[in-house]
Amino acid sequence: MSDAQPGRAETPAENAAAPAVTPAAPEMTAAAPAGKGAASAGNGADPVVAATRGRPAMITVKDFSFSIGDKVILDGVGFSIPEGGYLSILGPNGAGKSTLLKCLLRLHEKGTPRGLVEVAGRPLGSYTQKELAKLVSYVPQAGGWIPPFSVLELAKLSRFPYATSVSTLSRADLAAVDRALEITSLGHMAHRPLKTLSGGERQKAYLAAALAQGSPVMLLDEPASFLDPRHTSELGRLLISLNRDEGLTMVAVTHDLNHPVRSGGWALILKEGRTSYFGPVEGLMGGGVLEKAFNHEFTYLTHPADGRPVILAE
Repeated sequence: MSDAQPGRAETPAENAAAPAVTPAAPEMTAAAPAGKGAASAGNGADPVVAATRGRPAMITVKDFSFSIGDKVILDGVGFSIPEGGYLSILGPNGAGKSTLLKCLLRLHEKGTPRGLVEVAGRPLGSYTQKELAKLVSYVPQAGGWIPPFSVLELAKLSRFPYATSVSTLSRADLAAVDRALEITSLGHMAHRPLKTLSGGERQKAYLAAALAQGSPVMLLDEPASFLDPRHTSELGRLLISLNRDEGLTMVAVTHDLNHPVRSGGWALILKEGRTSYFGPVEGLMGGGVLEKAFNHEFTYLTHPADGRPVILAE
C-alpha cells in the first residue's frame, strides 16, 4: 500500500512499488465513445479506435469511471494511446487529471473503479505490481516532500522490479542507471542529495529515476509545475526527445497548452471528470474546443521564429 502523506510527493520508485489497491476492471467487448458529451476530431470515426490504427495499443481505457463514496470523480472516460505515442492530458483544476494517472498506477487506496483499463493488451488488474512497474514508470509533480537520497541512490532504487535490493544490482541495472543520468545530464550531480538541488534539477532527478526503471511507458503529473521558464523549456524538450528518440510512450498531465502543440500526438481534455475532447492535438487549434473546456477565450497565433502554432489565454 502506498504510504503517501498529505503534501508529500512520492518518488517514482515508491509509486510503482505500491501494491494493487483497486480491483481488476471488468471485461468489456465494445469500444466506448470518447466520453459523454465529448468532442472529437475526424470524419465521425471513433477517435479511441483511430488513435491506435496501424499500431498496437499500449494503453486502452474504455468507459472508465471512478468514485469515492457518492462522489463521482471520473465518469465514462475513454481513450487509447499507441506504442510510442504521446498523450497530453489537459483540463481545468479539479477535472480528475491526476486521479486518472493514479488509477492507471493503481495507487488509490479507496474508491470504486468501473470500466476497462488495459496495458499492453492485458487488463490492468491482472498484473502484479512488479510486472506493472516493468511497463509503467511515474514522474510526480515537483515540490512537496523530498526523499532523503542522492540522485544516484534514487535512480538505483528505481531498479526494484529487477533486483531484490540495491546491493544486488546487476551490471545491466547499473548500466541502466548510468544511461539515465547521461540522458538527463545529471552525471556530475550523481552524489548530490536531492534536497540540495534546485526545483528544475530535482525534477530531472525524478525523470532520471523513471528512465532508469526501464519501462516503455512513462506517466508524468504536471512535470513542469513550479519550474521557471528555462527549466520548463529544457524539460519539455527532453520529454519530446524521450518520445521521439527513445521510443517511450508518454502520458503527461499538463497545464501548458502549448506543450501538446510541440510534442504532437493526441490530447485528452477532462472537464468535471468527463471527456470534453479526445483527438489529435491539431484539434485544439480553434473550433471552440479549449473555450468549451475552460470557459475562457483563447487567441491562436503563429510563432514568428519557427511558424508553429501558439495558444494564448486572453
